[in-house]
Amino acid sequence: MPSIPRYETLKLSQPKPHVTLVELNRPTKLNAMNLQLFDELKTCFEQLNIEKECRVIVLTGSGRAFSTGIDIEYLSAAAAESIEIDDIARKALHVRSMIERTQECLRAVDKCEKPVIAAIHGYCIGAGVDLSACCDIRYSARDTIFSIKEVDIGLAADIGTLQILPKLITDHSLFHELVFTSRTFDTNEAQQIGLISHVFDTREALLDAAISLANVIAHKSPIAVQGSKINLNYARDHTVDDNFTFVRTWNSAMLLSEDIVKGLMATSVSKEKSKL
Repeated sequence: MPSIPRYETLKLSQPKPHVTLVELNRPTKLNAMNLQLFDELKTCFEQLNIEKECRVIVLTGSGRAFSTGIDIEYLSAAAAESIEIDDIARKALHVRSMIERTQECLRAVDKCEKPVIAAIHGYCIGAGVDLSACCDIRYSARDTIFSIKEVDIGLAADIGTLQILPKLITDHSLFHELVFTSRTFDTNEAQQIGLISHVFDTREALLDAAISLANVIAHKSPIAVQGSKINLNYARDHTVDDNFTFVRTWNSAMLLSEDIVKGLMATSVSKEKSKL
């Protein structure tokens, strides 16, 4: 990218052309999420969404963890702020607004039109699982400990886990157990429910694999890749008939792309070479 933005709670780099590595950067807090981190995630992913030099994003955590969830200090401060409001209806509206702000920050990851690959290691707890749910592809290091922690603190998860994952996971019985008990689980169970697709022995191998995959995707037509993500997310949230209508309209314009001609020509040349 021409100039890589700097943030207080995120660290950005470009390990490969057109690939942006975004690291949650509160390692001394095990990347627990405070208000600043939430806000910077939104700003960062909205900016990457329109950054032409960025085609694929790898999201990970610096230090020993992907994320241990919402920072307790931030949660306590938010609770104290709401206590100051006397009227119960106004208090409810205040809390609702706070939840909506947090949801919008993580939804910026889900709504980003560039593919987002989560590289998860160490701990992925509470809001860390919410954040991973907003990513398109999830890889993990073998030693990662997961927990859908919200029930343990008297909450229903409200920023991704219960809203997105039920449409993606493969073992609903086990998923419900993990939600209701808040118990920790390992990569075996994470794979069983379909939360992660590949497991790697070390964080280094995990990052190498995630960046390598991002590099492969970055060399594909960005028109085709972004269009595929937009249609996948639309399909997740709509009926089959709606999906066919949407893709008809979408491809009525996208089929005019020069990338299709180039792709067909490249495929034709490849087939001719294979005959030699």
